Amino acid sequence: MEPCGFVAAGHTARVAAVDGFWHYSGVKRSVVFLNSTFPCLSETFVFDQFEVLRESELDLVLVANHRPEPEQVHPRMRAIQDEVHYLNEAGVVEMLAAHTLALFRHPWRYLRSFIGVFLAQERLGTALKQLTGATLVAKRFSALPHVRLHAHFTYGAAAVARWTSALTGLPYGLTLHGSDLNFDFPPDLEAKLRGADLLVSISRYNIEFLAQNFPAVRPARLEVIGMGVPALPPPVRTPRHGPFRILNVGRLSEHKAQHHLIDACALLAEAGLDFRCDIVGEGPARPALEALIARHHLEGRVRLLGPRFHDEVLALYGDADLFVLCSIAEGMPIVLMEAMRAGVPVIATAITAIPELVRDAGLLVPAGDVPALAHAIRQVARDEVDVAKMIVRGRAIIAADYDLVANHRCFGRLLASL
Repeated sequence: MEPCGFVAAGHTARVAAVDGFWHYSGVKRSVVFLNSTFPCLSETFVFDQFEVLRESELDLVLVANHRPEPEQVHPRMRAIQDEVHYLNEAGVVEMLAAHTLALFRHPWRYLRSFIGVFLAQERLGTALKQLTGATLVAKRFSALPHVRLHAHFTYGAAAVARWTSALTGLPYGLTLHGSDLNFDFPPDLEAKLRGADLLVSISRYNIEFLAQNFPAVRPARLEVIGMGVPALPPPVRTPRHGPFRILNVGRLSEHKAQHHLIDACALLAEAGLDFRCDIVGEGPARPALEALIARHHLEGRVRLLGPRFHDEVLALYGDADLFVLCSIAEGMPIVLMEAMRAGVPVIATAITAIPELVRDAGLLVPAGDVPALAHAIRQVARDEVDVAKMIVRGRAIIAADYDLVANHRCFGRLLASL
């Protein structure tokens, strides 16, 4: 991935790296970051980005549509909740005042937006809530100096950004991840993309997908800035004495397709491989996965460990002989980066941006191909591939292209240049 060197449209960039950090000349920028739910356990990368951006000269405001449930919040994230403006907790009086103020300030913008809600693809009740959230954002933050909006993903937070921009004229940007662009197809996706003046993709794959499927989307700025993981030394690995240890981390859902891994484990058991498979995460697919484990008589060999805090997951990499990602929809998975950085060989499905990340540092299999997945696992377990080379190559890729601090500083410099 190329180093940062942003040039704002029409003029020379005002951004310069200073001693490996950042500095920019000119006015101080205010950025209102919009989130659907924040902070939450499944999106620690968003929290990590904010922690890095705090050190910049940007004036950050954190906004979320919803407050997370207590079990969704890692202890290290709890303090930041005091800084987040939760739109769904606004009182009725403030909501009415926000709508009234939006109508008074920009009557035609407000009326166009109100009519637009009824023409939107989103369900009417949800769209009205999103418009209300936008009026609250406009009321609270539109007077900040040199302010712009930014949202991760193209879901509810992007809708609030879109309506806020429609009400006020404030510019907004989106960070595109993966399934929010090329699998889920959330309502009004093209309208959200077309309204943004900045699209930041975490992968080159998303850029190609945009060009092929949304040719009318032509933002003023279109950039590729990857996510990343901290530059930490590899964990102390536990020598294997006993079963071959397989690890999967992800929400228990249709997208993550853990049922394919369990079916592959059934084939491994039939082939006589001594293994243990731990699946970390929680989600709506748990009952079906539990039933599948029982149907294959894999109790004790395949374990659903439930949700784990991030530091617990990092420790699990040290006990794993192989990390398997069997998803049918992804962006560029942080868990895959973490496994590669931790020195764990990886097998992943060859979808979306995953080949862009893994390259020659792991084995790729077609999504949904259970026999191919089982065969790849056997290859690693029986040392039929050069595992040591995969590990070295994986750590090199992460160090070069997916350093958390470097990439988030890169993003901060981009925002400061706009």
